[in-house]
Amino acid sequence: MAQRSASIVLVPTGAMASFCVVALIFTKWKRYKRQKLYFQPDSMGTDRGAISGRGESLLTPTIPYILDYLKCLQDHCDPYTNPRGYIPLCMSENKLIIELIGLRLMQIETASRAFSDSAVYCYNNTLGLPGPREAVAYFLAKHFMCPEDRDMSIRDALDIIRPDHIAFGSGAASLLSHLALSLAEHGDAVLIPAPYYAAFDADLKIVAGCIAVPVHSSNPSIGPTSDDLESAAAMAEAKGLRVRLLLITNPNNPLGTIYPPALIQSAIDWARSRKMHTVVDELYALSTHEGGFESVIRTLNNDLRNDVHHVWALSKDFGASGFRIGTLYSKNQRLLSSIANLNIFSGVSHPMQMVVQELLMDDNFIYGFLDNSRQRIRYSYKLCIARLDEMVIPYVPAKAGIFVYADFSSLLPDQTFGGEAKFSSLLLDAARIIMTPGQAQHDRKPGMFRICYAFVTPEVLEMAMQRLDKIVGKIRRWHWDNLNAESLTDIL
Repeated sequence: MAQRSASIVLVPTGAMASFCVVALIFTKWKRYKRQKLYFQPDSMGTDRGAISGRGESLLTPTIPYILDYLKCLQDHCDPYTNPRGYIPLCMSENKLIIELIGLRLMQIETASRAFSDSAVYCYNNTLGLPGPREAVAYFLAKHFMCPEDRDMSIRDALDIIRPDHIAFGSGAASLLSHLALSLAEHGDAVLIPAPYYAAFDADLKIVAGCIAVPVHSSNPSIGPTSDDLESAAAMAEAKGLRVRLLLITNPNNPLGTIYPPALIQSAIDWARSRKMHTVVDELYALSTHEGGFESVIRTLNNDLRNDVHHVWALSKDFGASGFRIGTLYSKNQRLLSSIANLNIFSGVSHPMQMVVQELLMDDNFIYGFLDNSRQRIRYSYKLCIARLDEMVIPYVPAKAGIFVYADFSSLLPDQTFGGEAKFSSLLLDAARIIMTPGQAQHDRKPGMFRICYAFVTPEVLEMAMQRLDKIVGKIRRWHWDNLNAESLTDIL
């Protein structure tokens, strides 16, 4: 094969291409579990004055448990090569489907389309290229607005959801930050039903300077009532905060529950009565266990007006958080113009937009992929809760998502968040497991933990649950006062 300039990538064809694709994807699939982390968490140094005061304010980790997670990645469990390694169950990523999406996207035709159009090399509308925005509109119309109509045409879909109401962003976090910056002022409050995703605090604060305010309710699984929302708003206002936004995640993270349409409608009506905006995060919409989810787009009959904004991304339903691709659907044109300017700093690259266009328009692949994904999610979910049942650990029955919210409060040394932290440390040190602690998710009850079962293979999940079972048994047998190196043997 002739040598070429280093700036040109050689693309194999025919049988050779097929072999390279299969070899590469499975090599990556084997290696991802043994990935090494080259960033050292303790490498920030203590050189005060090296950065500005604003820079100093950004040094706090965006999620409290991130350093423990990074530690786990340096010595990741592999059932064959490293069975005593760490098992992180704190990160909500669906790694059960990586090889499915990888095989689809590594087709030579996909890469060719991503780079063959001259438009991908040039500046364009920062909200997104026309074709990819049409693909997102088509996808939302088919899978969110009218999921029963599998034969919907592109023309009909684009009559329902207009592409000019679609915006790309570098992940849902980026879009949430832009929404807060564009819809609220610095220091304004954003109401979020609790418990909620731990990174929301940083998403809303780092750039926009907004303050997340938890909305607590008597039964979080059902969701907040208007009275719950009003109570939280009143408490925020009593602290001098202006309540400007309501952020709802449906299906809920970390509970795995699905809010009924009536509750979503009631929450939006309440927000509208206060002239507030509502942002609905539906990142797990297509990761349901048994159906039952209805998008806010359908609940409102696509009447979002200028105060309801829909956020989705490829990170969860397609297991592609590393792609950093989020989508916004809003009918607020002034908001979209604001997002367009912000996207100069956080847009999605044009080649990746072209990949998204091809993926979301491939109906044959999408329906089969989503069915396969749901089967894999259900399998790991049932494996997880079966072991929790054996341990007599209560949990919230999940209808969607890729996690289980479990109650380990009976095992704490004391019923405080300090006791929760001690339990987390015991899991990390003795069992080499990390789960998402409830305090980070603004739960009022110490001892609640999110178990992200889809982050690992079922085989590794089984190993994690066995370790957890041993820890639970030892705490119940020895109690905390008698736990020591000897009593904690045989965990790994």
